Amino acid sequence: MEILVLYYSRHGATAELARHVARGIAEVEGVAARVRTVPDVAIAGTQAHPAPPDEGPPCVERADLRDCAGLVMGSPTRFGNMAAPLKHFLDGTAAEWISGALAGKPAAVFTSTATMHGGQETTLISMMLPLIHHGML
Repeated sequence: MEILVLYYSRHGATAELARHVARGIAEVEGVAARVRTVPDVAIAGTQAHPAPPDEGPPCVERADLRDCAGLVMGSPTRFGNMAAPLKHFLDGTAAEWISGALAGKPAAVFTSTATMHGGQETTLISMMLPLIHHGML
């Protein structure tokens, strides 16, 4: 059984949290973590570099969503919302919504920010809304 740990991180803090989450998942017998990231988004709204990153985990593919037993998603806080690259990826998952690929699967979210009152609570909610819409638990 694999849990998808999907995140976006520009400066490394969220990537570090994703590594901790994956390590915790790996401690559960019979469960493995599949760590993936999303590419940056260019100004025109397209992915800036959909090729695999030079370092770190590969970029997520739709098959990762279909194949996972659960999803843990992370993003830095951007004015109380998830980062645009993660939102851009989620906005392109209509086929998974139509097919019910994520329905009934467990989900969790995490975030990081540089300040104590940086909008963490609303960022977590902004990440959960599309997952709930997909029918995740």
